[in-house]
Amino acid sequence: MGNECVEAVGPGGSRVVVAHAARTDVGRRRTHNEDSWGASFPTYFVADGMGGNDAGDVASRVVVDTMCDSLAPGEFTTPALLSTAVSRAALAVADLGTGSRAPGSTLTGIAFQEYRGKPCAAVFNIGDSRTYLLSEGSFEQISVDHSEVQELIDAGYVTDVEARALPHRNIITRALGAGSTRHVTADIFMVPVHRGDRWVICSDGLSGEVTDALIEMIVRHVKDREQAADELIAQALGAGGKDNITVVIADVLEAEPEWGQSSTGDETVDNDVTVNSAGDADSQPMEKQQLADATRVEEQHA
Repeated sequence: MGNECVEAVGPGGSRVVVAHAARTDVGRRRTHNEDSWGASFPTYFVADGMGGNDAGDVASRVVVDTMCDSLAPGEFTTPALLSTAVSRAALAVADLGTGSRAPGSTLTGIAFQEYRGKPCAAVFNIGDSRTYLLSEGSFEQISVDHSEVQELIDAGYVTDVEARALPHRNIITRALGAGSTRHVTADIFMVPVHRGDRWVICSDGLSGEVTDALIEMIVRHVKDREQAADELIAQALGAGGKDNITVVIADVLEAEPEWGQSSTGDETVDNDVTVNSAGDADSQPMEKQQLADATRVEEQHA
């Protein structure tokens, strides 16, 4: 299940205390769980093995093992190290097999970094698992789904509400493995970290069953992170539980210096760097910059 509190101090003087809770459930229709999760500072993330593809559970576990092995535990990471970790995970899953039913997985989560002596979280995403943030009174989805439905929403053809009823909402446009390119790239969004932030990272077994409004209500009002995770799982099961369900909640209990305080540099996050899974990265983070093209992959739901 997972529940751990970690304090970390970065080389530039940033300090955070992060506690997490994690839950996963096979759901009501699947016979085994193809979701995996990782929660060891500096990174907290979910990997959803491709339902209907061969060895989806193996693919998601390979993602978790590779990501954790690639990042030093208990230490702030860097854009280059995160980029390399994602690249290694993509290659490891691609090596599991080829073809239309090759093992595949999504990946989304956060990795704590520093920017000019202040704490940041790099949100990384491949596929349609999601990363949400409750911060300073605002709740929003930070990751952007790589799916055909999201493309329809972005083009203005359907609303978020209408999209939930579309029959092809399980078709994703980017994945690790699943017969796609070996060098798949991730969206990486850099977000300032504040004391009191609550990160919610989940597979589509949660977001596909429970509306964003209900997710927000639970994580906003259920203060105990373990109870909040349990309630999210219960709501997804109550809505049908058609897929495996996984959620990781990471609470930032302390973060310093605050972004409103003076530090070694500016108080804003620059937008002028591209980070990709080939391992190339500048030392400055960015906000919501999307990278690379995609290969369409369909998740088969039992």
